[in-house]
Amino acid sequence: MMYNHTSFNLFCHDNVEVNVSFPAKFPGLKWITAVYALYGFFWISLEGTLVGVTVMGVSTTAVVFAYLVPHLLGDRLFSAKGWLGITAVLGIIFGLNSGILTLFFMVVKTGLHAHGPEFTPPEVAWILQQTLWWTVVGLLAGLGLGMVTSKRMKDEG
Repeated sequence: MMYNHTSFNLFCHDNVEVNVSFPAKFPGLKWITAVYALYGFFWISLEGTLVGVTVMGVSTTAVVFAYLVPHLLGDRLFSAKGWLGITAVLGIIFGLNSGILTLFFMVVKTGLHAHGPEFTPPEVAWILQQTLWWTVVGLLAGLGLGMVTSKRMKDEG
């Protein structure tokens, strides 16, 4: 049986590259930062839970990314392929940094309360194991976001 091979190129439409860029500023970032700061204020006073410290690590990464990414990459245009690479790398960094910051906040929480360990060794080991998966999920989410936004810009342009 013979198959017709047709190529599908996500990045080109009529052989024209699409340029994509980051927004100069994320809307509502001041409110998100205020909610994050309020959560951090209450989080620091409560006993340590795995869910609470994970939310703190991931939300810190998200808020820092929301400020830094437009500042560092906001004025640049990327080809669709470059955009896909950038979003993939940012996804990897987001996932890895979320795990690292979660471990950091576990240490901070244990040090501030000073009444023995806040987290058990299995909880720390779980975060270490999940960091690899969060990194992989960040890569996949970055690739997906890059493809969707690239396609959307191509359709709008």
